[in-house]
Amino acid sequence: MRKKQAGQALILVLILLAIGALLVVPALRLTGTALMNSPIVEGQTKGLYAADAAQEYILWKLLYDGLGAQFTEDGQSAHYEFNVCEVPVGVTIVMRATEGKGGITLATDEKIKPTKTVTPSVVANGYTGPYTYIIRLEQLSSDNSRGLDSLYDVLPKGLSYNASYGSWLRVDGGEWVSFPSPLTETFSGQNRLRWPASGFFDSTMRHFDVRQVKEIKFQVTGSPSVNKKCYNWVLLNVEDVDTLSGPIAPITTGTGAGQEGGLLNVTKVCDHEFIPPGVETELSYTISITNMETQTEQIYSITDFMPPDFEYLGPTSGLTTANPQVTLETINGLERPKLFWNFPTGISIASQQTKTLTFRAKATKDVSGTYYNEVVVVNKYPLSGSIYCPPDMDVDSSDFLQNYSWNTGAVVVPAYDTSSESEGITINTNMALILGGITISSYQVR
Repeated sequence: MRKKQAGQALILVLILLAIGALLVVPALRLTGTALMNSPIVEGQTKGLYAADAAQEYILWKLLYDGLGAQFTEDGQSAHYEFNVCEVPVGVTIVMRATEGKGGITLATDEKIKPTKTVTPSVVANGYTGPYTYIIRLEQLSSDNSRGLDSLYDVLPKGLSYNASYGSWLRVDGGEWVSFPSPLTETFSGQNRLRWPASGFFDSTMRHFDVRQVKEIKFQVTGSPSVNKKCYNWVLLNVEDVDTLSGPIAPITTGTGAGQEGGLLNVTKVCDHEFIPPGVETELSYTISITNMETQTEQIYSITDFMPPDFEYLGPTSGLTTANPQVTLETINGLERPKLFWNFPTGISIASQQTKTLTFRAKATKDVSGTYYNEVVVVNKYPLSGSIYCPPDMDVDSSDFLQNYSWNTGAVVVPAYDTSSESEGITINTNMALILGGITISSYQVR
């Protein structure tokens, strides 16, 4: 029996040799592929390491080497080339000094900012329209807990709502959709519109996300007063906070020599669009006040709310050379310098005249973001009349004495875009400064 079994072992050996021959070629091919891929993978690993090291280098230069102070305008860039463990790498950094989009902690109780445009805005005397108005509502405040109850629009004298055109709504620049028409109320021939026509807004119009924008479009017809700038007013009832737009969206007829429905317009600018992070910077602020009424007005006080940690330097020039009363006040949870100029006898400002007040300040900010000022100017002669004081809003003529600039005079501490490349690997990041360090807003590898 053993002699017969010896032949069977030979058969098994031959089978194994045949299978081995079939496996050797693919195994050799796989080994060759692995050997060829190893340099590629090794190169990509080195490239990733080098590109990441370049990002770390930029972080170090921003934090400890004063790189941010080298930039002087938005969009300016710097480029660096070097080796990391004998691997070449290049990195580019670009400064982005653009205003932030997050919610703002305001110095007042206002939440939603109303603005408005009109087309056409300059017409000949006797033109009867149509005029297209767009009311823009933006939730500026970081506190959006209060909802919009109702909205009033005070039209210039001689204009009436065009019901056949209707009203239209869009949200954040989307498509216009049909929106219910307002209630029209008439006082001595002048019309006031109220949305909604009765009751209060439902959740669709009532609630705003932070920095959300809702717009209402409608048309009016009629003939405004001749040779005047005829201003519009928007009044917002945001629960227990009443907001007045100030005189906006003027229609200029004929020469536009007269004013109708105006008051004072208040703005503020800074001579620096941005300040380098961590560098003490002196700034010059200019407050501009324009009288948009027919009669001469009187300015009784100016209150300026500077951003946190900004410091008044003085001196003032223009409208007054007196230094303000400077105090620190905690407003909506933030401690801010408050500058107050008081003029008990008033400072005259003629119709269509602009007066300015300029002062110096300084700041050292280490956190990327936008830092705003707000100004309130109190005048003598208010707008009066029941058309400006809706019954469901706690508004009377005294409220029209205060002229609010909203967020203005923006100063930006920039953020930075960086891109590093090595061995075919690219890393793109966005960096923003925070207290004691830097936060990475985005990090992409490709």
